[in-house]
Amino acid sequence: MKKYFTYIRKKRFELLITLLFVGTSSVFSQSFDVESVVKAKPLVVSGGFNANGVFSDGLTSNTTPFDYFLSGRLNFNVLGLINVPLTFNYSSRKITFSQGYAFNQLSINPTYKWVTAYIGTNAMTFTPYSLNGHQFVGAGVELSPSKWKIKAMYGRLIKGQYEDPLVTGPTYNRMGYGYQVQYNPGAYTLGMTMFRAYDQEASLPELKRTFNGNVINPKDNMVVGLTFGTTLFHKLQFNVEYSNSVLTKDQSPRYESVSIRSLAGLFHSGNATTESYNAFKTQLNYNIQQSNTILGVAYERVDPNYTTLGGYYFVNDIVNYTFNVVQSLFKNKVNVSANLGIQEDDLNRTKANKQSRTIGAINTTWNVAKDFTMGFNFSNFQSYRFLNDTYTKLTRIQGIPIDTLNYALVSQTYGYNLNKQLKQTDTQQSSINFNANYLVSGSKTGDLVDESAKTNILNTNLNYSLNYPKRQAGINIGLTYFGNQLYTGTLQGFGPTIGAQKTFIKKVNTSLNIAVLSTNNEMRDPTQSSNSSVLNASVSANYSPAKGHSLNFNTSMVKNMTANFLNGNISYSYSF
Repeated sequence: MKKYFTYIRKKRFELLITLLFVGTSSVFSQSFDVESVVKAKPLVVSGGFNANGVFSDGLTSNTTPFDYFLSGRLNFNVLGLINVPLTFNYSSRKITFSQGYAFNQLSINPTYKWVTAYIGTNAMTFTPYSLNGHQFVGAGVELSPSKWKIKAMYGRLIKGQYEDPLVTGPTYNRMGYGYQVQYNPGAYTLGMTMFRAYDQEASLPELKRTFNGNVINPKDNMVVGLTFGTTLFHKLQFNVEYSNSVLTKDQSPRYESVSIRSLAGLFHSGNATTESYNAFKTQLNYNIQQSNTILGVAYERVDPNYTTLGGYYFVNDIVNYTFNVVQSLFKNKVNVSANLGIQEDDLNRTKANKQSRTIGAINTTWNVAKDFTMGFNFSNFQSYRFLNDTYTKLTRIQGIPIDTLNYALVSQTYGYNLNKQLKQTDTQQSSINFNANYLVSGSKTGDLVDESAKTNILNTNLNYSLNYPKRQAGINIGLTYFGNQLYTGTLQGFGPTIGAQKTFIKKVNTSLNIAVLSTNNEMRDPTQSSNSSVLNASVSANYSPAKGHSLNFNTSMVKNMTANFLNGNISYSYSF
């Protein structure tokens, strides 16, 4: 058996090349429309440019009062056949990211029929268990000839550095490559995914390989996945996905190479620090056309500590058994999509307190009348999500992008929205809108629950809008309430919002918005508790002097009991 695995591993590159060759063999069989090429222009250039300047005053955390952001895009169309898009971003502001993400970037994405290339800084996704939206600097390609779909990439995932260790610690230069091949003749879909990422040991000096007392070792990862899907009897849909990730935690040559008996181990060897993880997901759906009903069952299992170097975050050590239904009622006025099941953790039975809980998600929309809709959603599936509460939105600096991938593990979400059109005529339009969102989040590492990371966030907004289309004017009035319950205390706020919009000489769009919040901050330490108010006043204007040209300006003032600051931005954009 050992000789068999060794033989297969030696042939891994031949297998990969064979699969890619089969997937692209039909490239040269495509038709070529000579007449359209003759009539087309040799070269057509289109694109745009955006320059954005951000200014601020009164912020002690800002090292510079003014920063600029530049972005642009160009597309070169050759003979009406080949598209070569080019994009870039640049900023004078130093932006640091916690997961090796670069803001300053250059991307070129040429397209020809069913061929798309990725050159420069891009992000691609193969599957949730392999390459999953990770940014890379390099090259990639997507091909969809006939019955095939092929993706491939090669590039740098993380840039090695040790001069700024306070954010993530020193990092190795991490490279990655992989492909995904899917074949769909119509009756079924068959696919295979391979992804490998590895740290270049020489990119980080030995003297810099420690962080907070821990040694940082170069890692190596290989993921191989298989997918299959088919439809039986024109009603029964079946899909299955399996992924195996082999992670070597220290690829130092002092360890002897060993065989790994797993799917990914067929293509990759490991050592004493190598671990193998599995992820499996299958789903079965049945379509009942007579009643507009879809019934389904699903099973998902992700091994403890499952991870790949091709993603930022993973939920692991779970097994889900779920039942789902999609139903339309009352002549499609009510649409319900629901999942219900059981989720368990501690798959290896190593924890003192194994958890098993009922999980579910429901999304309901109700078209009460032509001018009246309501919706409700709930979920307690574990997932990663960015939390953006009302207080943060009111006090953040406009125009400056979020410079950290600040995700939290959300275990429960509730949402409700209501929209009612009160009046709809050529001269007047009015409506009322209400929405509420409640998020319960937490953080957990192994058996330890981080009590300090528990967060409960409630956001509610009630808004009334009145518009006069012919006068190109409108107003909106609203009420806002939010409550943030943190480990350190509770922050609540309530207050009105008012806004007005007006267009002058058909080219200048202006708006004024004012929000006032009375806040109550009750901390665990009574000496830090306080009552205060927050005022946010903003003004914006947009002017289009000619086709393709646009000037934008907005500024806002934030005033509270402890500080006042002014910020805003002015931008120019041109498209052709």
